Amino acid sequence: MTYTFITLAFVGLILFYWLYVLVSNCFRTHFSLFNAQKNGLVPVMQATILSTKTLKPGKHPWLEIQIVLENFVGHTIHRTIRFRDNQPQLERFVPDKVIHVGLDLTKRPHDPVLPMYIKQPTSMVFVLFCSLLTIGYIAGCYFLVGEALSRIYLLPKTYERVFATSAVWQLGLAFVVVSIVLRWLLTRMGLFVKESTKLQNWDLFYKGLGTTAIVKEYRDTGILINENPKVEFLYTFMDYSGQIVKGKDQKVVEKLKTAKLSMMSDKEIMYLPDDPSISRMLENLGDHGTQKTIGFLYEIRSICLFGNCCVLFLYGYIPKMIGSHMSSLYPFFSTL
Repeated sequence: MTYTFITLAFVGLILFYWLYVLVSNCFRTHFSLFNAQKNGLVPVMQATILSTKTLKPGKHPWLEIQIVLENFVGHTIHRTIRFRDNQPQLERFVPDKVIHVGLDLTKRPHDPVLPMYIKQPTSMVFVLFCSLLTIGYIAGCYFLVGEALSRIYLLPKTYERVFATSAVWQLGLAFVVVSIVLRWLLTRMGLFVKESTKLQNWDLFYKGLGTTAIVKEYRDTGILINENPKVEFLYTFMDYSGQIVKGKDQKVVEKLKTAKLSMMSDKEIMYLPDDPSISRMLENLGDHGTQKTIGFLYEIRSICLFGNCCVLFLYGYIPKMIGSHMSSLYPFFSTL
């Protein structure tokens, strides 16, 4: 029963993983702001609007505003937020106006900035939809897995032979290996950000202090992204206590600007007051559209992996189910 166990274990892990993703996105993410406000975990701060842009006009337009505010330790940061304005006639979001924003700690490592003028009600329709979706997913998994297990229980040797000769577990393991290698390559190239890196960047941006670092050395990492080299910068800076700290960070530099690297003497960086050895260049802490796109494509790949594994898993008993009915269908097809 070795091949049967490997196949069932692999499919079971995938089903549990996507159940976790479903519950996490439907319930935890949606109720995080509600729980944070209830427990007083959303500190309110003042922010000044630098610019306003209407992304989608209408009765309730979608706005994009650039604001400047202080993070949790009092350092000035810039942020861009997008939201729907439910009362555009009040003209609350115009340049140079001061607004109140909340910093939701439960959003870490995502953007925690939220205008306090925008209500975030808990939608009962959304809760009902998520509940029905979760129940439907569990019921579907229960039906498919139960049907498969009942058939395997009746003919264990037959299904062991079917799984041994099929490509279910081999392709499943191949998908896992390819996914790990692809993730490693994208991470090394800087096109995919690990969760631990996202958490660290969030802490640096919202809990860190900023200063100007002196670039001591730079070197080519040998990695090219769109024919632009990825360069590693070695720098030193003075922390809030007056100590000189060394740091390093990497950045993709345009090919035409590599000749000007020798004239680059300083960089704006941010570091953690509790651990100044953790620092990054400020330009690496912002939102990067390419990384978000790669992450989205990687999730699409995961969905395709999930679908392929389910199809391959069904392949193990569909032939038997079809074969059990072929004898009764043969007279019908012979008359055609």
